[in-house]
Amino acid sequence: MPDARPPHGLQLVILDLDGVVYRGDRPVEGAAELVVRLHGAGLLVRYATNNSMSTRSAYAERLRGMGIAADAAEIVTSTSATIDHLRRHEPQVRTVLAVGADGMVEELRTAGYEVFRAADAEDRRVDAVLVGLDPDFDDRRLAEAVREVRAGARFIATNADARYPTPTGFGPGAGVMVAAIRDASGVEPLVIGKPEPAMFHAILDATGVGPMEALVIGDNPDSDIRAAHRAGIESVLVLTGVTASDAVASLEADRAPDHVAADPAEAWELVEARISR
Repeated sequence: MPDARPPHGLQLVILDLDGVVYRGDRPVEGAAELVVRLHGAGLLVRYATNNSMSTRSAYAERLRGMGIAADAAEIVTSTSATIDHLRRHEPQVRTVLAVGADGMVEELRTAGYEVFRAADAEDRRVDAVLVGLDPDFDDRRLAEAVREVRAGARFIATNADARYPTPTGFGPGAGVMVAAIRDASGVEPLVIGKPEPAMFHAILDATGVGPMEALVIGDNPDSDIRAAHRAGIESVLVLTGVTASDAVASLEADRAPDHVAADPAEAWELVEARISR
């Protein structure tokens, strides 16, 4: 990937994954060409997803399988952003009760955290309860998480998405698990994923790029666009995901994008216009 900075104000493009680069297990038409063009213009490309279920390496492999050159260092998930937050702001957290998928657990363990699941955490206290989308969430995991939060463990949600896209439609997202633990414990969580700006801040810090030199391309006004506004980054809403064209006119305040593109080809035209300013 190119390291030289281009001679214009735009340095970095942040792409959401599901709905922008692919939909389910199928690439969005034109997405691979968009990434090639971005790299050809000398731009840094990063991918930001609220999905906490897979590791960054698994996402990179998935993108390569779709013909998109990517490596793990270019990908930020809500899990990796949570790890970045813990390292920067809560270094006292070393033991974690994980309510999430195997990919989240693997990322936490690789980062050096001692990770427990509900089945093996009964006889000890942990420093934090980290919650993501957990396909095996049940009463046992809920009870263990609530017990730890009530006992004083830090309550952190990798994301709070209420629904999750699947090949057969939307299923319950991490926000359902987060809400159950919140309601049963009476404790509000710290939420890391979009629409909070932490993921975008982590990307800016890691690349050394300022918000005025970046651009976010996303499909969801409630997460991608709101997070871009909160991070001070210009945004493009593409209509290849969850937003229909007839809904754009009703978007207001921090849900309103700076630009709208029908597809990746139109998104590239907007990038070219930004480059030529």
